[in-house]
Amino acid sequence: MLLDTTHLMETALLVLAAYLLGCVLGYGIRRVLYAARGTRQRTAIATSAAAMALPEIKRSRSPAARLAARVDEPMPAPARVVQPRVIEPPVIASRPQPSSRTTKSMDRAPAALLAPRGKAADNLKQIKGIGPKIEASLNGLGIYHFDQIAGWTKANVDWVDDQLAFKGRIGRERWVEQAAKMTRVKADA
Repeated sequence: MLLDTTHLMETALLVLAAYLLGCVLGYGIRRVLYAARGTRQRTAIATSAAAMALPEIKRSRSPAARLAARVDEPMPAPARVVQPRVIEPPVIASRPQPSSRTTKSMDRAPAALLAPRGKAADNLKQIKGIGPKIEASLNGLGIYHFDQIAGWTKANVDWVDDQLAFKGRIGRERWVEQAAKMTRVKADA
């Protein structure tokens, strides 16, 4: 297998030409962009009457001279010191009396337990539509057993729907009927 050297030479020359063109363009662009910074001396210097009056002041463009000039300048005034704020602990007000709306809402709430009976809660995930998150939410509301769900009224279902933010899900998935069936199965066992 023979390598065609003409193609290799052409490719190498094109890469070299692209590199050199990039160097030239980069140099030109850098010179144009950084000319405003004062890093290059300009050929045309505008002189004013005030500059002609003080010929002994000569500004050097070297970095060492600029640094030396900064050292001789006085330090700027320190920035305003911010005083730390003392945060007072919040004052806890007495608990407000439940409004009539809250009282009505509590009347709709199903019977809740502080803890599961017999130290073991039923596996509410056996009801279709209840997953681990909803089971944890129901446990947080004091609902641990199938018989609690089986005894829900329409008002109880509406209240739990509001608490779980699942409008109509309990009715669509028939949680009450499923819980009643699970309660019967549990009682038969």
